Amino acid sequence: MASATGSAALDGKRLESDTYRGEPIKISRFAGRRVVGIDSGLNTTGCGLWIQLPPLEPGAHVLKIRGASEGFQTSVDYALTVEEGRG
Repeated sequence: MASATGSAALDGKRLESDTYRGEPIKISRFAGRRVVGIDSGLNTTGCGLWIQLPPLEPGAHVLKIRGASEGFQTSVDYALTVEEGRG
């Protein structure tokens, strides 16, 4: 995680990210149900670069995410369409 880099942009505007460098996580339930085969839970670590999207206006949007760490690279582009609320 120390060498991880990444970026995200929404409609061409850079988004700030939060970095989690190794938070302990205990998994004991998924969607309110016990995890099959794991009686006492599963201890693991969650890490990464995380973004939070602001509320999106109705219409078309493009979200671009780029990341790299220790020889691994990823990139993804999302075409998002937000519909008007029907209240």
